[in-house]
Amino acid sequence: MLVIAWVNGWIPLFRIWVWLVSSVVNPLGILLLLFVVGGDRGLSWGLVGGFIWVVASNGISMIGDAAFYRLELKFQQMLVASPVKPYAYSMGLALSALIYSLPSLSLFLAMLTYRGMLDPGNAPPTFLALALLWLSTSSLGFTISTMFRDMRYTWAVANILTVLLSVVPPVYYPATLLPHPALAYIAPTSAAAVVIHGALGLADYGGSITMGGWASLAAHTAVGLALMVRVANWRVK
Repeated sequence: MLVIAWVNGWIPLFRIWVWLVSSVVNPLGILLLLFVVGGDRGLSWGLVGGFIWVVASNGISMIGDAAFYRLELKFQQMLVASPVKPYAYSMGLALSALIYSLPSLSLFLAMLTYRGMLDPGNAPPTFLALALLWLSTSSLGFTISTMFRDMRYTWAVANILTVLLSVVPPVYYPATLLPHPALAYIAPTSAAAVVIHGALGLADYGGSITMGGWASLAAHTAVGLALMVRVANWRVK
């Protein structure tokens, strides 16, 4: 897992910097728009939403990475005769996506800390929610990647899914604007957002809605990992 993460995450982190810029352009653009429209309050929502966007987008980008290694480089086929287990391969790719997102995450982390929104008291639930979000979106990305037989569509689908999961659900706005806040449980991004919004003081959903967010996020993670283990095999149909 660590070797795969080093090859696919750490090395590109220093050699392909343009992808680093592209990964943070969209959340920074939304952050600027919210600041112009909503002022200081909009800036707070933009920072939290951007934090979640970076984690989710890098997890979903597994669609392109896993499909590229399987379809173009035939790297997955090369591992068939090796002692590498399928689940270790898939989790190595997930870890590489997390490593590659560290500069963007550090940027949002620094801004949240500077504004006093993130402190030792609310950091543990925030980081735990982000860790579960990383696992759920990475497993979702890897699972979807196995459905493709042509690389031409993977990156487009990854971008579409990132927007659908990070903008449409209540990530950049409170779940109270929905007909019922529990509708936020449908997507892993908004389930994580319910927890993080409450932890950072952006919204007060109450104990039951917050606990439901934790349960939903845990369920998304468990189902995603189960699907990833199921499809992570060395057979190529």
